[in-house]
Amino acid sequence: MNKLLIFLTFFTIFFTLISSFPTTLNKRASFKPTQTISSKSAFTYYWDEFESDHKGTKTADIKTCNNKFIVTVLLDFANALKIEGTGITKTNRVLNFGDCDCSSKSFSCFDELDKTKFPFGSTSNDTPLVPYITVAANDIRKGTLLYIPKLDGMLLPNGKTHNGCVKADDTGDSFGGKHIDWFVARESNFEFLTNRDPFESVSVFNDTHLKIRINEKVSIGI
Repeated sequence: MNKLLIFLTFFTIFFTLISSFPTTLNKRASFKPTQTISSKSAFTYYWDEFESDHKGTKTADIKTCNNKFIVTVLLDFANALKIEGTGITKTNRVLNFGDCDCSSKSFSCFDELDKTKFPFGSTSNDTPLVPYITVAANDIRKGTLLYIPKLDGMLLPNGKTHNGCVKADDTGDSFGGKHIDWFVARESNFEFLTNRDPFESVSVFNDTHLKIRINEKVSIGI
């Protein structure tokens, strides 16, 4: 009887200790599996306009939606700025679309941003555009971290290697759903990337643990 009592006591203590330990199953359950967002999304690129990339002698005045003067720039740059929405002047002033529409002949639809906070402009989510990390998508919740296998291992113009992780923090007016538009800072970067490995569609995934990889900065240089 004493032996049985001792055995039962030992078994109860042992079982209590074991049940208090986290199991492998519980650890794995804390991570959600990778989810497919799209097996085939259209893939394009967008960038800032840089006044230094433009030539000409004609100029235009950039103004706010309230018609307040901001800066005088090259006309060719001003026209391109209306297409891309964000641009950097020769004096490193950051211009971004304001809260109004540009008419065909007007440039009174911009804001000047704080270049220390928004060195490459602002997204529609009012967050900084980050080269090689920000993407625009119209059918993915803003702020969603994404993994695009096609980008994983890609050599970037700055000599770094991409890890495939991006963030859906912007939207686009020129396309609909199932479309990823990747911010690459400037047009010369777009040319570098498409000349090396041109493609027009990608698979897109999201995962709760991607925050770890997204924080392993690819680079915000251009």
